[in-house]
Order: sequence, then C-alpha cells, then structure tokens
Amino acid sequence: MDENILTIVITSITVLFGAGAWKFYEFLIRNKREKQKEDLKEQTVYRDDLKARVQRLEDDKDACSNNLLEISKELAALKVKIEFIEKENDRLLRK
Repeated sequence: MDENILTIVITSITVLFGAGAWKFYEFLIRNKREKQKEDLKEQTVYRDDLKARVQRLEDDKDACSNNLLEISKELAALKVKIEFIEKENDRLLRK
C-alpha cells in the first residue's frame, strides 16, 4: 500500500513539474499577460478618445465665447447708435 502511495506521489510530482506542465503553465501566464495588455490597450484607446472629445469641446467653447463677445460688442455699438438717433429725432421733433 505504501508503495502505491509513493508511486502516486512521484507520478503526481512528475506530472506537475514536467516539461509539458511547465509549457502549459507558461502558456497560461502568457495568455493572462496578453489579456491584461489588451485590457490596458482598450482603456488607453477609451482615454485617448475622451481626451480628443474634451479638446474638441474646449475648442468649440472658445469659439462660442469669441462669437458671444463679438455679438456683445455689436449690441453695445447698436445701443449707442440708437441713443444718438433717438436724441437726434427728439431734437428734430422739437424744431
């Protein structure tokens, strides 16, 4: 009985630490590493996409701010012009 157990233990150790087993373990580790690289690559692509979208939105925001500033300037100029026209109109009506 002891000899059978010893044979089983030696066979188990040989199977666990044999060349084929090492190749299998190496294969498992390599697959795990490649999956981690793919996950990291997906995260990087997602992050880069978000950065590009944020940059585009920042550019759009700057363009809209510039347009709003120009419109505000034109509005102020038109208000001043209307004031002068109204004053001139009042002056002409009094005559």
